[in-house]
Amino acid sequence: MKEDLKQTAEPQQSTCPSGCCTGNEILCISIPCPINIVLLGLNLTLELPCVRLTSSTPLTAPQINQLVQPVAGIISSLGTSIKG
Repeated sequence: MKEDLKQTAEPQQSTCPSGCCTGNEILCISIPCPINIVLLGLNLTLELPCVRLTSSTPLTAPQINQLVQPVAGIISSLGTSIKG
């Protein structure tokens, strides 16, 4: 009986659409399906179909370096906090 309840209580998985990133953005974050997060003991659902950062003009090398350094630091920090 408990096994039956567990199976019906689990959400059914649906097919996720493909992401929105094309590859020519400065930064693109696509989470096409909701993900579940537990924050401070609260069960939350994050729905973030697409966040894009683009430029209307081509970036210069110094501009790219200005963007890469902070983003690399953020990614490095995320990796560190996930590990431990």
